[in-house]
Amino acid sequence: MSLTVLLSLAGSMVAMVTVLEKAERGIQEYRQGEATITLLEADGRPAAGVKIAVIQQSHDFLFGCIVRPRHYNDERYRQRLKELFNFVELLEFNWGQYEPDEDRPLLEERRRFIFDWCIPNGIEHFYGHMLVWSRQYGEYPKTALPLWLFRYDRATQYELLKRRIQREVRAYRDVNIVWDVVNEAVHCRRWGDWEKPDNFEEPLDVMVGYVADALRWAHEANPEARLLINDYGVIVRGKYRDRYLQLVQTLLKAGVPLHAVGIQAHEPFKGAYWYSPEEIWEACEVFGSQMGLPIYFTEFWYVSDPHVPIRGNYREGMWNPERQAEAIEEFYRVAFGHPSVAGIVYFGLADNDVVRPTIGLLDENFQPKPAWQRLHHLLKEEWWTRFSGTTSSQGLFHFRGFFGRYRVEAEHGGQRYTWSIHLEKGKPNHWKLLLQ
Repeated sequence: MSLTVLLSLAGSMVAMVTVLEKAERGIQEYRQGEATITLLEADGRPAAGVKIAVIQQSHDFLFGCIVRPRHYNDERYRQRLKELFNFVELLEFNWGQYEPDEDRPLLEERRRFIFDWCIPNGIEHFYGHMLVWSRQYGEYPKTALPLWLFRYDRATQYELLKRRIQREVRAYRDVNIVWDVVNEAVHCRRWGDWEKPDNFEEPLDVMVGYVADALRWAHEANPEARLLINDYGVIVRGKYRDRYLQLVQTLLKAGVPLHAVGIQAHEPFKGAYWYSPEEIWEACEVFGSQMGLPIYFTEFWYVSDPHVPIRGNYREGMWNPERQAEAIEEFYRVAFGHPSVAGIVYFGLADNDVVRPTIGLLDENFQPKPAWQRLHHLLKEEWWTRFSGTTSSQGLFHFRGFFGRYRVEAEHGGQRYTWSIHLEKGKPNHWKLLLQ
């Protein structure tokens, strides 16, 4: 290997360490906080020397995975889902699959899944994917737009689109949901221009009109709703990132209600491109820090197929399960360490039920692949707080933990006590707990 190549590799390694170290500092600074518990006797006196423990129960950061209607009653899928994740991307909200028959949206099955299973199992945060998408393909159940829509003229279709957006946003007002209002605008024709190809790339001034309308309609339906747009191929530098950034800037300048940026992290090369830490961090800076918006990585995956070459300038060789695991862990570390990132959705639970073979965290029998094991270690061990000790003479107990909900346990006078607390970013996080 030449000296030039060695120096180039050495420089890349130095830069990589710098970004990963920056992310690790970010995890310490942005994802954790100081907390104080004051333990008091029943008469209000400080309870000194009491054994106490805090055990994390959930994360405030959103670690998500996809769920389709066919998974609602799949026990294997549901058990694995709740084992690791606290955030659900509700798929098949695209109009053709959500309302295959006119005026008969598939509302009840989703609400039952949310309220009868997700929330009782500790999953209280959701991502609605998607309200508007101008692509079209196939027949039900695999269609993006309802076939009955094309019985109407274009003006009527647009009115029906408005009604559809506002109906769905109102129907889930009682759900903690982030809405993907417009999907893949920079890659698709303007909504309604059916004579153009699905992948027709519109000029910005043509594209922005329907995107802004959709966001405003959703905001009218529920001013408290959190709204984002979502697209792919925008992490690495190039025309798609430039187009997407310009779209975001134009919407914000016009005062359009846009509350977050969605980034699909599977392109280029459908999960075969291994992003460098620098590329991930730079995208977070561009769309998060510079725009002042939170980022949701909405469709992230890497392949584990040993027949697929690694793409990009960061790593070389062929993919395999161990490399998939390493790449996934690295992506999560960088994204979790950047203050602008609010959530990450992994887009494929098991290899028997994914958009591309081998992208799952589990194999076709729902058994853990190395990627699952790495992610489980991060989410449930390394980024999970368990702390114990005794209260001071003033009844004080200090700890530093990841933002989320905790169970507090104490033993005193032969009795056990438990409380629930929520360690929140930007809050005082000081609780007075009474032994009674």
